[in-house]
Amino acid sequence: MNHTYFITGYPGFIASKLVSALQAKYPSSTFYLLILQHERELAVRKLRSQSNNIHLVEGDITKHNLGLASHTIEVLHKQVTHCVHLAALYDLTVAYEPAYLCNVIGTKNVLRFVEKCPSLKRFCYFSTAYVSGDEKGLILESDISMPSRFRNYYEQTKHEAEVQVRDRMNELPITIIRPGIIVGDSKTGETLKFDGPYFMMQFIKRLAKFPIPYIGKTSSKIHLVPVDFIIDASVYLMHETVGRSKTYHVLSPDSPSIQVAYTSLCQELLGKRPSWTLNRRIAEQCLSFSLVSKWLGVPLETLSYFSHDAKYDTSQLVKDLKGSGIECRPFDEYVGSMVHYYKNNAHDKNLIRY
Repeated sequence: MNHTYFITGYPGFIASKLVSALQAKYPSSTFYLLILQHERELAVRKLRSQSNNIHLVEGDITKHNLGLASHTIEVLHKQVTHCVHLAALYDLTVAYEPAYLCNVIGTKNVLRFVEKCPSLKRFCYFSTAYVSGDEKGLILESDISMPSRFRNYYEQTKHEAEVQVRDRMNELPITIIRPGIIVGDSKTGETLKFDGPYFMMQFIKRLAKFPIPYIGKTSSKIHLVPVDFIIDASVYLMHETVGRSKTYHVLSPDSPSIQVAYTSLCQELLGKRPSWTLNRRIAEQCLSFSLVSKWLGVPLETLSYFSHDAKYDTSQLVKDLKGSGIECRPFDEYVGSMVHYYKNNAHDKNLIRY
């Protein structure tokens, strides 16, 4: 089957993986990848092994008509059958203004683009499970209520953006993907950046010569998701009828506890277990000093994600993936690959995101 895809966020990690997966499944389809001008060289390098049905289009989601020339917009409006909106500012420390411009205004502009595509079969919007802010307890996939507090402007602006998208569900064929904390490929460990749980590994590695502490006592879960599961699930759900007008928490239905995940990372990385507990408030005070935070390799802003008493419902995801053969591998099956990749690439400064 031939489709015409318009994808934002290239040459980002998920967008790159997604293009490869879509091209493998629908080799006769056409791809238009929206890139920023300064990322053309990187995008071209990534596409050297790809076929000629992929076109790089320079633009900017924060601008009117996505910063595209009028004739380009007209061609895209006529041809596009599937739009995947991935472009966003994924930064827990970002200020409100740039986050709002990219995540909210950018999404509004992409919505304006797709509403003028008469052949549109699906608009797939990548949100985040953390639009729930600091809400506790069971978070439903269908829920988009305002939390009592957001922990950062990334969460807040992604919430605002998702509200915009959900408001159009009765008018457009929409699928919303809410990933958890993204990690590398479950088989190879490959990732584009060392953040999230990789900060744990940087912390453990820095203290390798000392007894390793737990950071506070918690029974919270850590909602990890390997990038290959995100890709497989998203490709399936954005093409199947069952995925239309749905929101999915794309993460493991059986997320490990933070203590279990942290212990496994420590054992895989150093061959030993944590042996004592550092009071969380003391840890926060230490990380509030930038020199200490950078030396340990852990930004203060990440601590709140490792003591978050929320459970993300995945019942809709599990139901709609049934029979597809797509499942999220358990953490204990891919933690080895994850650590192995980290060990082999920890020296690569391009992968460190801090």
